[in-house]
Amino acid sequence: MLKLYGLPGACPMAVHIILEHLGVDYEMAMVDRDLLTSPEHLAVNPMGQAPSLETEEGLITESVAMLLHIDERYGQGRVSPPPGSWERARMMMLLMFMASQEHPAFSLWLRPFRWLEGEAEQEELRESARKRFAVCLERLNGWLEGRDWLIGDGMTLADPLALVHIRWGLRVTPPSSDYANLWRFAQRMVEVPAVKKVMADEGVKLAAE
Repeated sequence: MLKLYGLPGACPMAVHIILEHLGVDYEMAMVDRDLLTSPEHLAVNPMGQAPSLETEEGLITESVAMLLHIDERYGQGRVSPPPGSWERARMMMLLMFMASQEHPAFSLWLRPFRWLEGEAEQEELRESARKRFAVCLERLNGWLEGRDWLIGDGMTLADPLALVHIRWGLRVTPPSSDYANLWRFAQRMVEVPAVKKVMADEGVKLAAE
């Protein structure tokens, strides 16, 4: 059985949603943020981060890698376009964009003290990250113009990760709710049965926290 280690509302929620949506047999282990660097969790993930996915073959970290593994092992084409297709290339582009552009920008906005010591320097970095995150949300908003889903006519691996980032964006100025396409998409997503169950299980809502 797969075992997913996660934090409520964090990027593991995207993996949690896909596992639930596909009906995969899994165990969910929520980790207290204060215990991420405990010896017990470091034995699972030496980086002191979540998510982590225990499989019979070994441990997988990084959300995108976990999503791809689950899709290839259990998806049967239900949450991703066919290999070699233009649609699959777009899905991969979106996943990589969110992982390499959006997530780092939000992380720098949220915790600039991890990188700089001086308060003035931290505030400068925070403002720069806020602007970068807004650019990312604007681009994601454009990709959803006239669409219910990021790719095709159903949920793919990219959609749950987008939802996670939209929830995060409610804390930033301008909030993600100011982007019409993002907010419409998020409101539809939370009505998907698997999403609704995961958010209830993790104790999160579509609201600023």
